[in-house]
Amino acid sequence: MNTNIEPEKTLMDEFLEDPEFARLMAQGELIMEVTETLCELLEKEGISRKELAERLGKSKGFVSQLLNGGRNLTLRTVADILHVLGYKVTLTPHKIEERKGSGASARQQEFKAAEEAQKFISRT
Repeated sequence: MNTNIEPEKTLMDEFLEDPEFARLMAQGELIMEVTETLCELLEKEGISRKELAERLGKSKGFVSQLLNGGRNLTLRTVADILHVLGYKVTLTPHKIEERKGSGASARQQEFKAAEEAQKFISRT
């Protein structure tokens, strides 16, 4: 008797098997990580969006759109924001984990965390 029963696939598991969906998820995860980091730095440095806008020579609306996901964050814009905050970024790529085993995958957990972060960012 085989007691090694594999858990039933969730809808998210099925989506993540689709290469196009996985690619879009990877994009979304990076955008969320960058946006979250920028918001954390603003809070850490005690800098408002208005002050950041002034330092960048942009409108407060432009900065709000960037940090709320309504405008594309280019690498140049990220570098500009970090520069005016007195930071620079170091990119460290990580190998994508295999999505096997039981329960929520690391990818699903990241997806849920990204959703929560977006809700938080929208409130700030």
